[in-house]
Amino acid sequence: MILETILIYSCLISAFITFGLGIYVWAKNPGTKTSFIFLAAMITATYWAIGEFFIWQCASYEGVHFWLRVSSFWPILAVFAAHFILTFTKNPLSEKRNMPLLLALLYLPAFIFSGLGSFSDTLYTVVFNGARWVYQPQLSGPYYIASALFVIFVMIWAVYLITFAWFKAPKGNVRRQYRLVCAGFFFAIGFGMISGILLPIRGIAAPNFIFIGISIFSLCITIAIVKHGLFTLNPETAGPDIIATIPDGVLLVDPDGRIISANTAADEIFEATEERLPGKNIQTILPEEIYATIRKHEEQGERITDLEAYPEDIEGKVISIAASRVLSPDGEPAGCILIIRDITERKAAETALRIAGEKINWLTRLTRHDIANQVTALSGYLELLKDFGSEKREHYLSQAGQTVDTIISHLEFSREYQEIGAYDPEWQPLQFLIAQALENIQKKEIEIIRLVDPIAIYADRLFVKVIYNLLENAIRHGDTIRTISILTSRQEDGRLLIIIEDDGIGIPDKEKEQVFRYGYGKNTGFGLAFAKDIASVTGITIIENGTFGKGARFELTVPKRGWIQTKDLINSG
Repeated sequence: MILETILIYSCLISAFITFGLGIYVWAKNPGTKTSFIFLAAMITATYWAIGEFFIWQCASYEGVHFWLRVSSFWPILAVFAAHFILTFTKNPLSEKRNMPLLLALLYLPAFIFSGLGSFSDTLYTVVFNGARWVYQPQLSGPYYIASALFVIFVMIWAVYLITFAWFKAPKGNVRRQYRLVCAGFFFAIGFGMISGILLPIRGIAAPNFIFIGISIFSLCITIAIVKHGLFTLNPETAGPDIIATIPDGVLLVDPDGRIISANTAADEIFEATEERLPGKNIQTILPEEIYATIRKHEEQGERITDLEAYPEDIEGKVISIAASRVLSPDGEPAGCILIIRDITERKAAETALRIAGEKINWLTRLTRHDIANQVTALSGYLELLKDFGSEKREHYLSQAGQTVDTIISHLEFSREYQEIGAYDPEWQPLQFLIAQALENIQKKEIEIIRLVDPIAIYADRLFVKVIYNLLENAIRHGDTIRTISILTSRQEDGRLLIIIEDDGIGIPDKEKEQVFRYGYGKNTGFGLAFAKDIASVTGITIIENGTFGKGARFELTVPKRGWIQTKDLINSG
């Protein structure tokens, strides 16, 4: 009788311990998956313990039967415990991509067995043992045997995983943590087998011994937390989590160049979505000369802090590499660790800044020179007005007015030009840019044909001027032009072509490159050169490859990483 009372109240004590421990662990690290699964396991254990306690407080068949069904979620506790071990030991099955497999192999059977216990008498039945109403397992039926074997298998598997991790772990706090968790599981399984197998075989009905085992398990976890930093963020215990979550890519490479380990950020940078990087040779993702530089510094024991690379497999992307040699425990070279950072946007900003600096210097000289010439011409016309009659005076006034217009044009151009690269590039829907450019163009009788995919391009904020200047150039100089076509073409290598072509007279071969030079042309000489500079901020190139006599054809080549589907832009926003 005393033993029974102790066992009954051990259920209540276990409920308080598991609930408090679960909340404490979650409060220490609320953002980690390990803490969340541990909390779920502890709450399930608390729920089961309270149900067991009330079962032994009831004196009627109905009361025992009610609490027996309410507390029949013990298979789920075994699954939560196994899932905790998978996550705690960083087993590949704990990864998000394997969650459907875990649901099918672990959680689905556990919920089925729990449902059978809650809504039927196929696992347990309530009987009167001569002194009180008690529950006993249906040993003659297949369902209890199946549920017991399932739980035993899950728990043995969990113990195997934690034991294997224990022996494999290096000496230190992590190994002590594994040892204590393993010991706690052994106690829980041992006391559980007493009530789940040994006592039922002998026909003995008693409060469940497993809650003593769960209390000892909780004690082991508490010691691991207090003495050895379990669930505590520190360099020794949280290193793998830190590496996995940092935004920079991390690669561990052996002396033969084989990638041993890679975090999620590295997979994303090198676009290894289907096949992960570990197992590959580093030279398959980095240019040969870059890896040769890394090896040279590694052999000399030197560090690399900022080595820029342009991987061929991810065209348009620029990465910065920091590298350092890794030594084995006995001090011998064991490979190197690489920190990879995507600096594509930073390089675009640097390019924009460099272009802005270069062009502002050029613009200052050009504008000062041109305006000085125009002012000299204007002064000359005004002097001539003093010596001529009304007819000549009208002519020179007209010339003076044109000179003023030219000066205004130069000043307006300088205002727009200084804005190139002044702001960070941004994603802009191409169809909107074309519509905006066409609003300010006198199209006369010209037909505009648009065959443009719904895409957005990563470009300088002035990119609408590129579209405008190409269209305006065609209309102004096309002579016989009747049609302008604007279309997009996706290339096999991932790049995008934006094509603007017309059916005018075209551009002579000897002028195809000259038209992009400042000061060349029949009008201001700014338009196409200005467009080329704006486009170059984000690596977009412009060439003219039409046939003289049949029309001009301007091709804008957008890098692979410089355009996306408009729907992707909306989703990312």
